[in-house]
Amino acid sequence: MVTPWQDGHFVGGHPILDLTNTVFNRAHPATDNELLAAPADVLSWCESAGLLKKALRMTDAAGRRLVTDVREVREHAWAVFEAMSRGDAVPAENIGWLLERAGVGARMGHLARLDARGVDGKPDTAEAIPSVLSAHAVHAYFTLPSERIRSCDRCGWLFLDSSRSGRRRWCSMSTCGNREKASRHRRVVSEGPDA
Repeated sequence: MVTPWQDGHFVGGHPILDLTNTVFNRAHPATDNELLAAPADVLSWCESAGLLKKALRMTDAAGRRLVTDVREVREHAWAVFEAMSRGDAVPAENIGWLLERAGVGARMGHLARLDARGVDGKPDTAEAIPSVLSAHAVHAYFTLPSERIRSCDRCGWLFLDSSRSGRRRWCSMSTCGNREKASRHRRVVSEGPDA
């Protein structure tokens, strides 16, 4: 089944933060938490994020490998940016892995450019996708303002806080923000205003 990607899946403010959010809920994982369950999910996510040149076809084995590889990129990126959101040191193992994977893509010609201006490379093969995503993660690591990377108080999704005050707490006001306010209201009603 292809995941129907919607605007609510792209609230991170950067493609790599959106990739880290391709699990339903980081804070309270459930059995069916995975949004990248099949090759079609990965390809449709890349297309929705504007990261593909063209529709891709692949064998079943290549598709399974793609899902595994992209999830691996996602988890390394999540470890890096989640640490940044807490103001912790970035795990060397995770950023090192992403640097190596981006380097593979550069050596194989999957990246036309990786510099201060951004990553120029839209995968035209399934094998290129993990390297290009890794290059986006490396670029984001060096260019995004670390003090503005946040983790949603409710679901744990990562986002770039572009609010003027720099005090955004939720991945999206329309989902987690409203849910948190409703939850707070229910607690006040059940406990009473003086509790």
